[in-house]
Amino acid sequence: MKKYLIPSALFSLAVSARAQSIPVPTGRPITIEELLTLGEDFGGFLLVAGSILAAIVIIATGIMYMLAGSSQQRLSSAKAMFKAGIIGALVLFSAGVIIRTIQNFAENPLFFFGG
Repeated sequence: MKKYLIPSALFSLAVSARAQSIPVPTGRPITIEELLTLGEDFGGFLLVAGSILAAIVIIATGIMYMLAGSSQQRLSSAKAMFKAGIIGALVLFSAGVIIRTIQNFAENPLFFFGG
């Protein structure tokens, strides 16, 4: 451990000296709206990716179930995977519904009360 102490200290000094000579790039500040848009886009991507994966799991377990034949172990494995795929899809879509409900309530609180 001691043999790495001196080279790592020298490396960190060299990096810090080099970093101080590099000018900081200028740009524009990031706003809250841009961060929210980025979060919405990323969440939408994750929702689509999760939906595709859930569909693949459900289709694959259906194929596994058909190909299981009379093997009880393979049948129970396919049923368990199918159940997990359905539960995963329900969790995924229910989280989306909850987030969308909270977002709608934040945008117009009177919407739920007929206003």
